[in-house]
Amino acid sequence: MFIIRFFTGSAIGMITGVIVGVIGLAVVLGAVVFLLAAVGGPGACTPGGNEIVVSAASADAFDQKWKAFDDTLDGGSPSSVVLNESEITSRADRFIEDEAGRIGDVRICLHDGFGEVTGNVDALLGINAGFKAKGNVDLSGAHPVVEFDDIDIGSVPGLVIDPFKGLLENAIEELLEKIDLEHSYVPTITEGEARIDGQR
Repeated sequence: MFIIRFFTGSAIGMITGVIVGVIGLAVVLGAVVFLLAAVGGPGACTPGGNEIVVSAASADAFDQKWKAFDDTLDGGSPSSVVLNESEITSRADRFIEDEAGRIGDVRICLHDGFGEVTGNVDALLGINAGFKAKGNVDLSGAHPVVEFDDIDIGSVPGLVIDPFKGLLENAIEELLEKIDLEHSYVPTITEGEARIDGQR
């Protein structure tokens, strides 16, 4: 009875009641948005080339191509390498496993002028949120930098997705900061493959 009288019997009580109500509403809305992030969500990206097969052989093919590419650059000659979606996805999957990142089940699809990546990100409290991101990558610096054009996470509406975008971008940046680029590279993305040109 006293509690009800406190919230309705004085100006301070009514102001406190409004503040408590707003905080409660914010907590409920936050919980709803968090649950939307953890359920449903965007489907897998559509490959630009053949079906994406994640395998140790594809990851090894990536490593062999990249080593030959870098060896030529180390020798002082310009060079290029062409990688397909299975090789890129398999190598990304191996790297993420080795680094125990917060991202998993990655698939990378390549289209004319842009790439798409789908997977899941450890959002909070062990709950994984499915995501799809579209954009490009800059390989001209010391570490790769991803420039996103569009991000979808779970079933979160576009109006309230910004905090989750930041979570995904941070998780990807954490992984990319562990990759040291020895040369300056320029990627050209077409349907199903990426050509990387390098200069010493």
